[in-house]
Amino acid sequence: MARMTALTVVLSLAIFASVAQAEPFNWVPASTESVIEVLTSDPDGELRETPVWIVVIDDVAYVRTNDTKWLANIRRGSAVRVRVRGLESGVLAFEVADAALKARVEKAFKKKYGLMQRMM
Repeated sequence: MARMTALTVVLSLAIFASVAQAEPFNWVPASTESVIEVLTSDPDGELRETPVWIVVIDDVAYVRTNDTKWLANIRRGSAVRVRVRGLESGVLAFEVADAALKARVEKAFKKKYGLMQRMM
């Protein structure tokens, strides 16, 4: 069985997805990356590779999206992988809705991406 790493997907629809794993994954090196890729499968089995921004808070990675195809894939139960610096790792995503966590993640995105993230 492949080792699953921790990832939390933060959606701009005020929905959050978190990930659990058996062993902690060191997201600190990824925290300096501007973009990582989320890999999911479309309903027809086609691989969807989506570049996304990333922040890391307390050794957990967060990404955001609107109502996108890759989000639909996750909600449909697609396997999820991330690619960071050319290396891929499997992740499990679960939606959460913690207001305090949302605020922390939004603050981290504003700090890291500044005006650019507000324009997007």
